Amino acid sequence: MKMTKADRIDRIVERLAEMPAVDKVEPLAEGICDRISVISRRLMLRSKESLDDHGISWREWQVLTNLMLGGETPRSPGDLASTLMVTTGAMTNVLDRLAEGGFIRRVRNPADRRSVIVEATDAGIELWYAAVNRLGEQEAGAVSVLTASEQRQLNSLLRKLLAGFASEKHED
Repeated sequence: MKMTKADRIDRIVERLAEMPAVDKVEPLAEGICDRISVISRRLMLRSKESLDDHGISWREWQVLTNLMLGGETPRSPGDLASTLMVTTGAMTNVLDRLAEGGFIRRVRNPADRRSVIVEATDAGIELWYAAVNRLGEQEAGAVSVLTASEQRQLNSLLRKLLAGFASEKHED
């Protein structure tokens, strides 16, 4: 694997390690965590810009993704709010915007006529496929600096790291 030259994070970590009152910071861990954080912010920014090009917000994208990948289980507004960890009022606003755009519809729940479920419309499905493919291209481009073997190795290591968080009861 080709080594890259020192970067801004290396310089910050070096300065941090030189500070006399900093004794609980492991430089390698700090570098890893800082890089993951920066990569996450950059990926999120790219994703939001791409979704803007498709005319939807990040939260609207999350709703459509939950509808598309949620399986056969009907999704109520409350279910979506809980899954996305937002208030029911915030979810109502998101669903209103998606419905105004013609991307979702609310229909009576056949199992309980007192409640509604949310469904993606044909336009919502078409939008989702266009956006997911664009986001996929961006993600592939982002990791293309790594070989296929490096990508598999990084994916495996990140899975292991994420599993460590799940064992601490911080599920994602």
